[in-house]
Amino acid sequence: MCYKTHEEDDDLAYFDCLPDALLLLIFNKLHDLKSLTNCLSVSKRFRSLVPFTDTIFISIPPLPKPSNIAASYINNTLRQVFHNLFLKPLRCFHRLMASPKSTTMSFDISCCHSNGVLRIFKEMKSLHLELPLHGDGELGSSNGASFLQWKADFGSNLRTCIIVGATSFQKCNTFSSSAICSQRKEERIFMEETVLNDDELKLRVIWTISCLIAASTRQYLLKQILADNPNVPMLERVVISDANKQGMFSMGKEELVEMRNSINTKQEASSSSMERSPVPEVNMKLWYLPILDLPDSGYVMKGATLVLIRPVVDGMIENNSDDPLVGDEKPFTEAVREMSKVKKSYLMTMSSF
Repeated sequence: MCYKTHEEDDDLAYFDCLPDALLLLIFNKLHDLKSLTNCLSVSKRFRSLVPFTDTIFISIPPLPKPSNIAASYINNTLRQVFHNLFLKPLRCFHRLMASPKSTTMSFDISCCHSNGVLRIFKEMKSLHLELPLHGDGELGSSNGASFLQWKADFGSNLRTCIIVGATSFQKCNTFSSSAICSQRKEERIFMEETVLNDDELKLRVIWTISCLIAASTRQYLLKQILADNPNVPMLERVVISDANKQGMFSMGKEELVEMRNSINTKQEASSSSMERSPVPEVNMKLWYLPILDLPDSGYVMKGATLVLIRPVVDGMIENNSDDPLVGDEKPFTEAVREMSKVKKSYLMTMSSF
C-alpha cells in the first residue's frame, strides 16, 4: 500500500502502488500490440512486465497497393472454376488453383517475423490477428453474395469449415415481422422442397471455393509465423479474423501442437509458391432455403445457404448442433441453427486444390 501526504499528491505515480500481478492483468485486458509496445517506453517497470503479457491482439496493416495482379488472378481463377465445374471432373481444381509467382497476401506481417516485436513476448498464450479489409471489397460481393461469413477449424490440415451465405440480407420490419414470420412458417415445408438450379448451385460452389482459399491462406500465414518464431512459447489459442468480421480461422492448443509437429517433420516449400496451404479433398453438405427469417437477429435472408465441409478422411458429413465453430455472431449462429433443421440437403465431394 502507498502512503502519501497532501503535498505528495501531484508527484505520486499511482501505478507504482499496484502489484505486478494486477499490472499484468491490465496489460492482458489491453492486449493490443501497438498499445503494449507504447507501454514499453513508459518506465523500466513497464518494460520488464509487458513481455509477460499472455494475450496479444495484432491489427495487421495493409501493404501499399502496387497493382491489381493478385486480384485479377483470383477473379480469373474463379471464372475458370465456374466455367469448368460441371463440364470437367473436379480433379481440374489443382491445375486451376496453381498460383502465379506474384504474392496474393496484401498485408504486412513484418511484426510477426523473428525480427519483429512479437518475439519479445515470453509467455504468449492467446494470439488474435486481424487482417485488413480486402482491397476489392467483401469476399463474394462480386459473385452475388449479399451476406457471406465463414468459420474454419484447422490442425495440420482443414478439420471443419462452416459457411453461411445469402443473395439478400436485410433488416426485418419490426411492425410486420411477426405476421411475416407466421406466414412463412406455414410455407416452410414448401420452401424446403425447392430445388437449386444449376446456375444457383454453381454460384454457391464459387462462394465455397472463395472461403476455402481465404481459410487456407490464413493457415499458411500462421505456419510461417510459427516457423519464424521457434522460441515463442507454445500458444494455446490462435484466431485470425478480418476487419469486416467475414471469416474466422481458429486453432486450439491440441491443433497448434499438431501444426508445430507438421512444420518440424514436413517441408513446406511446395506450397510456398501459392502462399496458401493446399485444401484437401473434402465432403460438402449444403442446405438451401429461398427465404429464411431470423427473428432473434431481426434479419431476413433470401437465397439462404449453409455449407458444412469436412475432409474426406472424416467420412460423410453428419449434422452436429454442438459444433464449436458456431460463435457469438447472432445472424451467423441463428442461421446455422435454423438451416441445419432443413431436411433436404445436397452432398458433394470436391477434390484437393
